[in-house]
Amino acid sequence: MKPRRPPKHAPAVQRYETEAGYQAQVDWKICEYIDLNGEVRKIPVFAMVLGYSRAMYIEFTKRCDIHSFLRCLMNGLEYFGGVPKTMLTDQMKTVILGMGDDRKPRWHPLFEDFAAAIGLIPKVCRVRRPQTKGKVERSVQFIEQSFMPGRSFTDLGDLNRQARQWCDEQNRRIHGTTGERPIDRLAQEKLGMLPSPERWAKYRFEPRKVSRDGFVSYDGVRYGVPWQYSGREVRVRDINGFIEIYCEKQLIARHEKQYRSRMLVMCEGQYANLSTAQGYAYPKPQGVQIPVQDVEVRPLDVYEHLVEVGV
Repeated sequence: MKPRRPPKHAPAVQRYETEAGYQAQVDWKICEYIDLNGEVRKIPVFAMVLGYSRAMYIEFTKRCDIHSFLRCLMNGLEYFGGVPKTMLTDQMKTVILGMGDDRKPRWHPLFEDFAAAIGLIPKVCRVRRPQTKGKVERSVQFIEQSFMPGRSFTDLGDLNRQARQWCDEQNRRIHGTTGERPIDRLAQEKLGMLPSPERWAKYRFEPRKVSRDGFVSYDGVRYGVPWQYSGREVRVRDINGFIEIYCEKQLIARHEKQYRSRMLVMCEGQYANLSTAQGYAYPKPQGVQIPVQDVEVRPLDVYEHLVEVGV
């Protein structure tokens, strides 16, 4: 039967190349490492590749939710120095809530608002068709097979510093497909201008609630705020190695970012005057006692006399 059996082969696909500045491909990858106790842990990594230049950006996080996705996406766009016209993802639950009856994706409202604000058109590839975004698929495999094996690091901050250096090195090497350095082709990408910091600043914030003892939990670390904000809703952002905490538009605490889980970071004067105020940020509603007002009693003929004088 061997001469008559048809040869095995994978289905053929068409190569898809994009014009400069047209497309970025984005994906998540779960990597593994061994912690200090010898246990195997998982850590998500965000990867973004520009379709024309093959320039790559990666960032490790503790979570792969919508807020982490937007933060990594903004960091990646800043790394590339511009915004492509479109962004291709698979049907990741981070940004897609599901498919509608018209077979169009129902985007996460926060991501949809972000994309509209910066002029980015999101697109999604077909289910079980990873080759549609093959550029980033190969990149995440490269991370797992080349970057992570034997990699030693102290914490997440150290790992991301090494990841940034690794991206710089890879973007300066000759790419196997294009035969050019991604850093050279990046100059030809014709990316759109980055939005002003004020325009996308709101997308870096995450809502949190202050505990009764005056702490905000963020990525497994508790950061202190003045006790007067206990129990209130605040906004937290991770930027330039610092954790900033705002109540409405006021900055109430700023801490250097910590990476060891379950750390407790106090702020200066966190419990100042707490005992004097008896734990209340605002004084209790109280009445005010005033002295009795003595009214002088006069005979009526005094008023009659005053009337005669007036006449």
